[in-house]
Amino acid sequence: MSTESESATWSGIAGWYDELLQAGSGPHQLAAETTVRLSPAVHGSDVLDVACGQGIASRALARAGARSVTGADLAPEMIEAARRHEANDPLGIVYLVEDAATLRTLPDAAFDLVTCQLGLMDIPDLTAALTAVHRVLRPGGSFVFVLAHPCFLAPGAQTVRTAEGRPGRLITDYLGERFWRSPKPQGVRRAGNHHRTLATYLNALPACGFTLELIEEPPAGALLARQQPVYSAIPIFFAARARR
Repeated sequence: MSTESESATWSGIAGWYDELLQAGSGPHQLAAETTVRLSPAVHGSDVLDVACGQGIASRALARAGARSVTGADLAPEMIEAARRHEANDPLGIVYLVEDAATLRTLPDAAFDLVTCQLGLMDIPDLTAALTAVHRVLRPGGSFVFVLAHPCFLAPGAQTVRTAEGRPGRLITDYLGERFWRSPKPQGVRRAGNHHRTLATYLNALPACGFTLELIEEPPAGALLARQQPVYSAIPIFFAARARR
């Protein structure tokens, strides 16, 4: 039997996570849609989906007409789940167990587009990951990422209600960058993530050779608004596109 520390990892929650997404997750649906929408000229492009998890964004990109899609994730259990989806509904996606901080097995300048949906905050070394993404992108290629919005999903953040009954988010520790785990026993963030300020993410892009092109804070879709009404008026995600 796994201990709590062993089970509260991406490998440990992979089966539960896959079931959650298959049942219909408003946040993940919105994140996948945002990833595709921000991705320029997906049709005919060679795409790498970093920290792909069970492949929700990889599949969306393949269905959008990418010439090739490679999904990479450090958790073997996530890659196993992604490969099961590929076996059941073949889209030509190749899935690899790979560290986002190095992308060691992938060649230089191999992709037109690199995406990272809800993964950058799970990677300990942001600079290393952005450097690796820059290396595998072709000149002029794009990097699209979607984050759990650090301004509203900071450590210890709580959903509260105003005197008029409107839901909002109470943030008590935004500036303290650190690794943290949610105490919610059935929450995704019980696997932990690396909280960073928005400034840290945005400053890291030019430092690693990227030019920022577009920023979005996508509004909730119908499913997310129904499942988590607080995000009807507050963005759950921060998304951006940058160019090599």
